[in-house]
This record gives sequence, C-alpha cells and structure tokens, in this order.
Amino acid sequence: MGYHILPHIDLYWSSDPGFRVNEIAEVMPVKRFKKIIETLHLNDNSQQPSREDVNFDKLYKILPLISLLSQSFQNNASNSSSQSLDETMILFIGRSSLKQYMPLKPIKRRYKVWCCCDSSTGYLLLYNYEMYTGKTGKGTEEGLGANVVKKLSSKLAQEDFKTHVTFDNFFCDFSLMQYLYEKNIYATGTVRRNKAILANIIKNNTNRNGRNKSLKLKKGEFKWRTKQDVAFTVWQDTKEVLLLTTAFHPKVEVTSVQRTQKNGTREAVHCPRVVKEYTKRMGGVDRFDQVKGTYAVGRSKRWWLEK
Repeated sequence: MGYHILPHIDLYWSSDPGFRVNEIAEVMPVKRFKKIIETLHLNDNSQQPSREDVNFDKLYKILPLISLLSQSFQNNASNSSSQSLDETMILFIGRSSLKQYMPLKPIKRRYKVWCCCDSSTGYLLLYNYEMYTGKTGKGTEEGLGANVVKKLSSKLAQEDFKTHVTFDNFFCDFSLMQYLYEKNIYATGTVRRNKAILANIIKNNTNRNGRNKSLKLKKGEFKWRTKQDVAFTVWQDTKEVLLLTTAFHPKVEVTSVQRTQKNGTREAVHCPRVVKEYTKRMGGVDRFDQVKGTYAVGRSKRWWLEK
C-alpha cells in the first residue's frame, strides 16, 4: 500500500510486529477491507452509455476518480512558464482493452498516458494528462501527436504569462509549431526527417532511392532556415539533430554543450542555443516518472513465508 509495500495484503493485519501496520489494522478488520475492495465502484454502471452511443467513454467507470485527482492537482499546482510533454507508461499485467503494445519497450504491454509536466519539478498539472484509450475509427490514425499537443496545451493559452512547451519528434511538425505560436505558446521540439514540411536543405538532399540523407556536417556545425514564425535547425552531434522552434532564433546566440570523448575526457562542442534549451527543458515527464516510481503500486503476490 503506497510506499509501505509488503508481500501480501494480509500482512498489514499480521500479529507479527515486524509486518503489522497499526495505522491500517486499527481502522477496520482485514475481512471488511477485502469486502470493500471487492465491491468498490466509482461510478453508476446503470448510467453508462452503450458502445454505440457517441458519448461512450472507455474510462467511464473511473471518471469520478480522474475528476477528483484533477481537482487535487489544481489546488496544489504552481504553474511555471516551461513545461515538457511526453508519454508515460503504467504497468498492468491483467486483461484490459486499454493496454497498448509497445514492442520496443522493456515491458511490452501497459497503459499509455499523455502528460504535460513542469520542466524543473516534474509536477503533473491538472488539465495536462490524458489516458490513451486506443485509436478512433479504422485505419491509420493521422495526426495523433499534433492532436495530443493541441488538446493538452489548450488551456495554457489562457494563462497570464506566455508558456514554453517542449516535446519530441513523435509530436513535432511545422504546422503544429505555427499553430501554437498563434495561440501565444512558444514551443521547441525535435523533428523527424520525413515530415512533410521541412527546409529545402533537407528535402533536396536525397539519395538515389529518394530518401533524405545526412548533410555530412562536421561535429558542432549547424545550418538553419526560417519560415513564418518557425525556425528549423540541423546540428551535427554524433548524429544529426533536427529541431523546430518558435522561441529561439538560431543566429542570436551560439553556445556549447559538454560531450564525453572515448578517452573519458570532456570536450565542449559548439551548438545553437535551441539545442541546449531543448535538453534543459525536455526532462519534466522523466522527473515525474522518477517520482511516480517511488510510489509504485503492484498487484499482490503470494509468497511462501518461513514460520
């Protein structure tokens, strides 16, 4: 339970003082606790819309809990001007139609939640999370990443200060960056080479098969272009890094980042400011995952205990 985890739920009521937790055991008997867990419901099942109804929601049974959490987050939130958006995964071993299959992850099947967290503290804001329940309709789900960013950042435009949002190449494209800028939201993100609207220095540099190839820059070199309110930068690190931003102009400031060499020494590598700012601001959801892992709640297991 919470951060005090025992091998089996019955041990919280154990007569052995090494296991017993009086703060739990003195509230109610273990049989009553199990009966409550067995019959606990968060919503009225009789009022649940049918699957054919346009208002059908796969999360209907836990919507009151989600609303309660959102209100709690709101009461304790201290919004900052820098936030990062990414996915977080929730381990679940049982049967559920909400689980997603992620073949490249260490644990393949789990729940996926889109999160927008404070870049420095990792705090999850009240309206900035959404559980992914699977694609809508048939066929390929177009524009999923951009739609997630638009939805989670919709209320940021109502803040009294301008907000900067950072995300990776799953979400980022030119149209999204321009859309956010027009909503008074600054944004920075890495971008995939095969996106539809990119600078000609990338699009025109193709091989015989029509695929984009690297620019063969020296380490620390970069090129940039601008279109409307969006700046595109390609910077050479160990590999090429492609970024779009509406917050940092590539020619305004050139800085450096530290890189470890093969002999173990540290060397400064020149880079545009957008690279350093992206690295600095992108870790909000990772910090949230780190804190969340401290309070992980797993399924109970039966252990053989020596008596």
